[in-house]
Amino acid sequence: MNTPQDTDQDTVQAAPLALPSAGNTTPSAREQADMGTVLPLTEVATRLGVSVKTAYRKVRAGAYAGAYKVPGPSGEQWVVPVSTVEQLLSRTVAKSQDTVQAEALQAKVHELEVQLAQARTEAQERASTIESLQSTMRALTAATDTLQQATEQQRQTIELTRAALQAAVNRKWWQRKQTPSGEVSPPKLQA
Repeated sequence: MNTPQDTDQDTVQAAPLALPSAGNTTPSAREQADMGTVLPLTEVATRLGVSVKTAYRKVRAGAYAGAYKVPGPSGEQWVVPVSTVEQLLSRTVAKSQDTVQAEALQAKVHELEVQLAQARTEAQERASTIESLQSTMRALTAATDTLQQATEQQRQTIELTRAALQAAVNRKWWQRKQTPSGEVSPPKLQA
């Protein structure tokens, strides 16, 4: 259903497209119909933030929909419908928002790359520390094995010494021999 407001909006939006071409009307009739709906090329360049030469090049290439020439003080000049300029501005704003989002994403990527580099550095440091600790652990394990072997040898020596001492104590006095220097073996110890 079309409401009166919808119809008015359609008419306003269609007005720049419904304008007759420059050759089909007299300049004064065209100027009356264009009043407030078109902008001169210099104003278009200013609003879009481009140079007049760039705007001229684009209008000749057909980049500005609905643009046409009108007589001016120094010959014919280009005019562009306001709706076309607004569309171009909205695209520029959308591109600007995309650019802002892209820059934010690039900043986030850069931040993540820095964090990744830090994490890699920390990982390398930890790997070096782990290697050092493993080397120390191997050395400690070898020292522990050597210490256990020495302890076992001492235990065996102590056991042999105790057994020899016990055997010497258990001999009778007449079984004791003299040492080569002529001394008598030590007396029997009481256990």
